[in-house]
Amino acid sequence: MSEEIGVGTVLRGRYRLEEVLGGGGFGRVFAAQDTQLGRRVAVKVLTLRAEWADGERVERQGRFRREAFAAAALSHPNVAVVHDAGEHAGRPFMVMELLRGSDLGRVLLARGGLPVAEVVAYGAQICAGLQHAHEHGLVHRDIKPENLMLLPDGVVKICDFGLVSQRDSTLTRYTDPAKVLGSPAYFSPEQAQGRTVTGQSDLYAVGCVLYALLAEEPPFSSDSFVGFAYLHVHGVPERIERRRPDVPPELARLLHQLLAKEPRERPSGAGEAAARLRALLPPAGGAPPSPTALEQRSRQLLWTLLEEGEGLLRAGRHTDAESRYWEALQQVLRQGAEGEPASFAALFGRVRALEGLNGTPAVARRLRELAVETASSLGAGHPLARCVAAYAAARAGAPGASAPGTDGPRPGSAFPDGHAGPS
Repeated sequence: MSEEIGVGTVLRGRYRLEEVLGGGGFGRVFAAQDTQLGRRVAVKVLTLRAEWADGERVERQGRFRREAFAAAALSHPNVAVVHDAGEHAGRPFMVMELLRGSDLGRVLLARGGLPVAEVVAYGAQICAGLQHAHEHGLVHRDIKPENLMLLPDGVVKICDFGLVSQRDSTLTRYTDPAKVLGSPAYFSPEQAQGRTVTGQSDLYAVGCVLYALLAEEPPFSSDSFVGFAYLHVHGVPERIERRRPDVPPELARLLHQLLAKEPRERPSGAGEAAARLRALLPPAGGAPPSPTALEQRSRQLLWTLLEEGEGLLRAGRHTDAESRYWEALQQVLRQGAEGEPASFAALFGRVRALEGLNGTPAVARRLRELAVETASSLGAGHPLARCVAAYAAARAGAPGASAPGTDGPRPGSAFPDGHAGPS
């Protein structure tokens, strides 16, 4: 066996693993420091077990490399970014953006059924990300709440392309398009039957996810793989209107069309599903906003600056962090995007940087004001608004109550739910 990889390991002389974020059958995910660029990243390292036969080891290594290859080919606001990939001591690893927020599985556990407007907004983003993947010949095959990260600005990102199927006959297949893989509560009838999986299978999984976000559980429940498979193929889900009377008829029709047994009876593609969901969005202010005033290139630059600011905060480099957030705010002003989530994320970051420089009493009043402003503009239920409010509450009573380094979140750790990369 190769050497053990864990917290403190520096991969390829560059990525220092600092914290375990999670893990599953295919790998462990760490928060890490990119020592060359001075930014925080997520690193997924393939799990290798001594008891595995050579064939299984080769298959898992191939599948892991396929995930890195597939995800790196995508560039979309609703798909997690892969920065780099490589090997360390015989272990493949990939480097991804560090996503700060919670996956929709945790959100569902914490909040139960979500407001209809939120579900529609999240669904539209998921379908937009899938449209991009499908246009690049990739089928995810494992869409579920745990693989969908909700960021503090209301953006949803698709993670974990570990079971991806690629429609290219010239490539070595480590994932058989007819093999039963995926999460039983969310996989499609054709997956349950071992039939060929296409983009329509991802749409079925989206239907299961939207149903769960509205009804607090997926359309079918069973205590066994076989039970789930039978229900997906033969069962009829309860109408969502019975579970949630506030679901509008147009959304109910789309949801149950996504859950159609036959792929041809579902929407023609993720693009159609995204368009129909966007048409159901309420007027501005009624749903979690996502960046719209910013041009695509400017949006990417802005969020890069915010990500760098967070990394500098965690490293205790408060002056540099304040500078990054100031640059981000100038970008916001140039684009006329003052009311968007990114604007409040930059303001929140700058206040925390100033807290690190000047102490909590110097920023306590501004934190309270920012909490009110964020809730007023984004809605009190918006993830970023809740985050700012929780942080401000932890700092209430200064001086003396929550100076940096004592009680409550520290200046470089804004989000109460912590930070998490793909599962």
